[in-house]
Amino acid sequence: MKTREKLERLKIEYKEKIEIPEKYKKFFWDCPSGAVILEKYILRILTYGNFEEIREIYNRYPEETFKIAFKYPEIKRGAKFWIKRWKELKI
Repeated sequence: MKTREKLERLKIEYKEKIEIPEKYKKFFWDCPSGAVILEKYILRILTYGNFEEIREIYNRYPEETFKIAFKYPEIKRGAKFWIKRWKELKI
């Protein structure tokens, strides 16, 4: 592994603070305050959530979810596929 390359850090776009719903608290083990920035919230749901949770987050924040899904490389291909499909169908 090359260590001489400069790694680019991704800038956070959505800094709005939101309260974490009770059913998603398991994804935010490092946020004891109960509030988190929107981008981190969506990223964790996309990373660890199931299909229904991802669909719910897309319905609440469609544009933000779409941008974040294609911004971070660790998001699974299946999640990206469905988010792109929902955007095409305008669900």
